[in-house]
Amino acid sequence: MTTTLDSLRLLSRAYTRPMLTQLARTGDARALTDLLLTHVQVGDDVAALRLGELFERGWSRLSANYRNEYVYKNELATRLVFKRHSPRTASFQVELRIGSSIADVVVANGTTTAYEIKTEFDSSRRLSSQTSDYLKAFDKVYVVTHPGHISRYEGELDPRIGLIILSDKHALTPYRKASPNAENVDPRTIFRCMRRDEYIRAIESYIGEVPTMPNGLIAGYCEELFKQLTAKQAHASFVKALKARTTGKCHVDFVSRLPSSLRALGYATPLSGRQRISLLESLAKPVQLPIN
Repeated sequence: MTTTLDSLRLLSRAYTRPMLTQLARTGDARALTDLLLTHVQVGDDVAALRLGELFERGWSRLSANYRNEYVYKNELATRLVFKRHSPRTASFQVELRIGSSIADVVVANGTTTAYEIKTEFDSSRRLSSQTSDYLKAFDKVYVVTHPGHISRYEGELDPRIGLIILSDKHALTPYRKASPNAENVDPRTIFRCMRRDEYIRAIESYIGEVPTMPNGLIAGYCEELFKQLTAKQAHASFVKALKARTTGKCHVDFVSRLPSSLRALGYATPLSGRQRISLLESLAKPVQLPIN
C-alpha cells in the first residue's frame, strides 16, 4: 500500500527537470497527468482544469506536506524574484558550480547572493566546505533551512554566513544577516564560473582587447588576465554576467507565464525557444483524463 510519504515522494517527481523537459519536447502530457491525478485530490471540476492548474493543485499539497529541496528553490524564486525584486532586473540561477561545490540558488541584482538549502531531510556534512567556496565568489551567502535546524547551524557556521528560515507559512524569515563580502572574493574562482564571452567582455572592459587565438589557449590566457582584476572589479563583472543570463525579454516572458509552482524549474531547465512555446501550450490545454 502506498503511504502518505510515498505518495508525496512520487508527486514530487512531477516537479523535476526530466519531466518538464519531456513535456516540452514531446507535448505528451499523459504520464505527468496520470502522476498528478494519482497523488492529488481533485473534485468534480477536474474536466474543466488545465494542466497548469493541475500543477498548482499538486504544488499546494507538496509544499504543505513535503518540503523537499524543490519546494525551497521555488519559494526563493517566487519570493525573491517575483515579489521582492522583478524578473526583469534580478537574475535567478539554479545549481551554479563554484569551486568544488554547487550553489543551490544564486540571485544577482545589484550584487550577488548565494543560497544553500538545507531541508529537514538534509545532512550538514559538507556545509562548511560549501559555504567556504561560496565566500570566494559571492557578496552574501545564506543558508536557508527548517526552523528546527537553526540553533545547530548558528553554532556551526562561519559568522559571515547568514541564516534564513522557511516558515510553516512559507515566509522567508531572516534570522541572521550575512556579512558583505564583495571585497574578499577571489577573481580566479569567479573566472571559472563565467562563460567565455562573459570573461572576455570583462577583460576588454578593464584591461584591453583580447587577441584572437585557438580555443585551447584562450581560456588559460584570459584567466591570467582576469586574475589581475581587483576583487571589486571581478565581482562587478560577475554581477553583470549573471544578470544578463536570465533577465532578457524572451526569458522573462517565458518564466512569467509559467504557473507559480514551476518558476524554479523554468529557470533551471534549458529549453529552446520552440520547446518553451510547446511547454506553455501544453500547460494551457485541458487535463487529459485517462480512458477507463
